[in-house]
Amino acid sequence: MATKLDDMKVQLAALSTERDVLDSAIEEMIAIMAELPADRRKAGDWAPNGAMTKKYLHLTNRQAEVETEIVAIGRAIMDSDEPASSVH
Repeated sequence: MATKLDDMKVQLAALSTERDVLDSAIEEMIAIMAELPADRRKAGDWAPNGAMTKKYLHLTNRQAEVETEIVAIGRAIMDSDEPASSVH
């Protein structure tokens, strides 16, 4: 993880962009699958070991990894920010 605040913010922006791309790809795959009849979803590319199923699992696993990294960097940024000045 980056150690400088600016580096962390750049990394956070890149991860947020990646998350958006992953979200779109996953939503597109879900829409494609939803259009298929149930019997076609059980065989071929959408079968448990099919190419589309493997791709979907890869995308959702990466999505979870990216989200974990976003949370960690977000916390690190919050921890590195100066405390708010007192009103007193």
